[in-house]
Amino acid sequence: MNESQASQTPIRTLIVDDETPARQWLRTLCAKMADVRIIGECATAAEASRTLRTTTIDLLLLDIQLGPHTGFQVLDGVAWSAVPNLVFVTAHDKYAVRAFDRRAVDYLLKPVREDRFRESLERVRRQLRGGMTSEIQSAVRETIMPLEQSLLSLRSHGYTERLVGERDGAYRIIECQKMVSLESEGNYVRVAEEGVATPAILRGTLQGLSAILDPEQFVRVSRFAILNLAFVDRIERDADSHLVFVLRDGRSFAVGRAYAADVHRTLRMG
Repeated sequence: MNESQASQTPIRTLIVDDETPARQWLRTLCAKMADVRIIGECATAAEASRTLRTTTIDLLLLDIQLGPHTGFQVLDGVAWSAVPNLVFVTAHDKYAVRAFDRRAVDYLLKPVREDRFRESLERVRRQLRGGMTSEIQSAVRETIMPLEQSLLSLRSHGYTERLVGERDGAYRIIECQKMVSLESEGNYVRVAEEGVATPAILRGTLQGLSAILDPEQFVRVSRFAILNLAFVDRIERDADSHLVFVLRDGRSFAVGRAYAADVHRTLRMG
């Protein structure tokens, strides 16, 4: 540990693992980092979700297998803006792609080596230096989280009319009816809006957004895109008779083979 590390703002850390020895080892590793402050430990998904909703956290060390639940389920009920820097710690390597889809900073395999843990913490520090501190996150939550939580609650009652995204370094409220297209871009979704030159960025996946958007208005045409039918100028067929959506702004989107049947049903085509 060096002086510059010791002088850094503490990284408020939550450990989530259903195995006591695993939690103890992570606690030992964290104790070797002068700037890491453990603010809690959770052994169940429910406990972890509650803590995330009520506590300001900079770093979440999250196991994937949590008894009958998973670490992904911990994140499902939490607003996007409330998810801290995320490092999965697991004995399974098969979930890596899904983990990075959830914007994970790193993916550590058990047993976690000290040198690998130090490398992961340095990634977290870089994220924190370039992003929001816990104090700023706390201020954002006071204004943004109530809105996001209300939007998430609409999943059981209907389809959302607004989303919260980021553009030009600030959070923006996005009216769904003005969204022209949603395109997957790494761990984010890029949203083109009517009359807005700069796309907004959503934290999440197209699959998750599909569940809360009105299927009468939005159609998923491929692994990478969801379109608002209100902004479709025409539907053509390419040389292989595959459907191609052409938007009013001139952009075109080919329908992926796996999505063709759903597109036909949505458009009630023969």
